[in-house]
Parts: sequence; structure tokens; C-alpha cells
Amino acid sequence: MNSSSSGSLLFCPIILPLTAQRLSRMNLTAVYARTKCDLLVDRNFEIGSPPVRFREEGESMNRWITIAALSVLIANTAAAQTQTKKEPASKTGSEKPKFKAIFEPVNYPQDSELRDVFFVSADVGWVAGMTRSDAGEGGMILHTADGGQHWDVQVGDPHSGTRAFEQLYFLDAKHGWATEDGDGGLLRTTDGQTWENVSAFSAGKAFVFSTPDVGVYLDGDKIFRSKDGGRSWTQVYACRTRVEVDGLAREVQCNFQSIYFPTPQIGYATTVNLPDKSSGIAKTEDGGLTWDVTRFLPNASAGDRDGVFFTDANTGFIRTYDHIFATSDGAQTWHGTTAMTLNGPIRFADHEVGWVARGTRIAYTSDGGKRWNTAEIRFPAEVFSSSLPARDRGYVVGEHGMIYRYRIVPIDYSVKGMISAPAIAAP
Repeated sequence: MNSSSSGSLLFCPIILPLTAQRLSRMNLTAVYARTKCDLLVDRNFEIGSPPVRFREEGESMNRWITIAALSVLIANTAAAQTQTKKEPASKTGSEKPKFKAIFEPVNYPQDSELRDVFFVSADVGWVAGMTRSDAGEGGMILHTADGGQHWDVQVGDPHSGTRAFEQLYFLDAKHGWATEDGDGGLLRTTDGQTWENVSAFSAGKAFVFSTPDVGVYLDGDKIFRSKDGGRSWTQVYACRTRVEVDGLAREVQCNFQSIYFPTPQIGYATTVNLPDKSSGIAKTEDGGLTWDVTRFLPNASAGDRDGVFFTDANTGFIRTYDHIFATSDGAQTWHGTTAMTLNGPIRFADHEVGWVARGTRIAYTSDGGKRWNTAEIRFPAEVFSSSLPARDRGYVVGEHGMIYRYRIVPIDYSVKGMISAPAIAAP
């Protein structure tokens, strides 16, 4: 390095071959420049710093050294703070969804009228219906153990004169019941595979079983109870009540419409319209032995035999022709919800997720019935009935062998006949 004579300006370009971080690791605190101007450079000095200009005289030199050192220190301190407080990268858009909800076909390959469906788990379920032919109605009960990928005929024959099967009810994968059209009777299975006709029973009556032995069915104003799995029935209640019409008291008969048991002991039954346009609600707390009409729901009538559902002993819903009403205190009080009424069975997978499916629409909730939404689904045929065994799995059935399965799948999943659906519950 060259320098000019005394009193002239001296240029001391400083080139550091090591970064400040590497110097620090070597425990170097400064670099000593052996020129006519002795310069101590702070260890934070960075590569590429511009040349520093000094006067050779001691006092002036010391002043310039101090200024230079302070400048380097301030610059590097600011740089370190900038790195420490580095702002996160800005988001250019929302994260791409990883899942989607769909209905996909798992149809029965016959031109069948499928009237009811009941799944006890995401994959195990039954479908009841008929396949009309020259031989007759061709009633049958179908079963699947793989979510509808394969269907087996457990009862009946689609090419026979067997009357159609209509209503299904299951407690678990082994204990179930079904009705046959006309006076075909009540069928029962105790192993989930073989069926037997256990009693005369007219199809269309609302019924339920609270245990493998105890069941209840409705017939007009009467309630019947069985304690042997449906083989025999005993009348336990006939409904008469007093209502006020035009300011006058009237003693009237009340006809039942729907029934549900959330526990083996607690059960609810609802009536059709009474003369004052209300619906009576009867309750049992002893497994159906005794009943009492405890409340009346003004201007309401349960829509059909599947118009009531309870998620526990106190929390339940009644679907009327105009609204869905809810209770959280064991039917003591009721309030209307925002649901658009559909003429289909109410189904809940758990305390939060439920739906009503009918025709080409579904009304659904994911917050225990506080809010409901409605969606139009372009099914190839009208939905007659549905089952919702899990919050991310459901089934709907209808004409022409239509069976569609509701699922939450990866966003890139695709299958022939798939229909987009609302995500009722997050995966």
C-alpha cells in the first residue's frame, strides 16, 4: 500500500477477507492495518465497506478513526436489528383446500324402488325396497359391509312376487327390524344376516326398539309395547286430551305420528294436528310402560313417522310441515330454528351434525341445530330416505336403484358420477 508525503491526504482502503461472523468465531476483535495510518477496525466491519479517508497527523487521524469506527458500528448494529426483526413473508393468497365433500354413486344395478336405508356404521348398512317385474313387486332387503361397494340380497328376490319391504330400524350390526307392505308383518334379525317374520304388523306404522327385546309402535291414538323382540304386543296407552278451541274446552282423541327413544328408558311420541292446531308431545320415563302428554307445540304437527329425533335424553328436534323445532330441556320448552322444512326424516350423526334429505335438497347443521343451511343436490333421481351414521359419511336412496354415498375426500379425488356437496363438518 502506497502513501503520499507528510501533510497530504492518505487513503486506506480496507479489504476484509473474512465475514464478521467468521471473525467472531475466531475471537478476533479487530484488524490492524499496518500503514502510515494505524487503523483499528471494529470486528463488525463488513466486506465491501467503502475506503476510509484520513489525515496523517495524529490528532486529525484519531478523530477520523473514531468517526469511521462509530460509523461502522452504527451501520452494523442497524443491520443486525433489521435481520432480527425481519418481517414474515406476505401471503399472496389463502391456502389451497386439502379436502372436499361429495356424493358418489354406489347404486344397486337394478331398476329398483329403494324406500328406506339404515347404516349402523360408516360401512355397514341395509336398504329396503322392491323391483317391479311381471312376477310382482320383487321385495328385497339389501346389505353391504363395505360402504356400498357390494350389495347382497338378504331377504326376498327382486324377480319374485314378494311384497315390498319398507321400514328399517337397527340397534346395532346384529339387531334389526323391517316391515313388509300390506299385512306382510314384522321381520327381525338377531345376527345381522338371517331374518324371520315375528308378528303380524301393518306397514306404515311408526315403530322403534329401545333394546333387543323392548319395542313400541303407534297405531292411531294408541301405543303398543313388546317385551319379546316384537313377537307379541300389548296396548299401554290411549291418548285423549283437553284443548281449547274458540274459547271452549274440548276433550279430544289425539292420533300419534312419530316416536323416538334416545335411551332405553326415555321416549317421546308426537301427534298430528289437534283441533287447536297444536301437536301433543307424550313422554315416557319407564321404557314405554306409561305415557303422559306433557306439552303442546302450538301451530305444529310432526311431518311424518320420522319427524322426531333426539340426540340425548333432553335434546331433540321435531320436523313439522313448516319448521324444525328444538328442545334442550326434555320437551319442556321448544323454539323454532332457521331450517327450511323438507319432507324427509331427521337424522343426526352426533350432537352437532345432522341433516334432512328429500327430493333433490338437503337441509343440514353442524352446530347442534342452532343454524341450518339448505343445498340443492343434482341427484339423478329423487331421494326417498337417508341415513347419517357418521359426521363425514351418509347415504341417500331413491328410485331406479339410486344409492349415493356422502364422503369427505382429498381435493384431487375424482370418480364417475360424483356430485359436489356442502362440507357439513370439517374433516
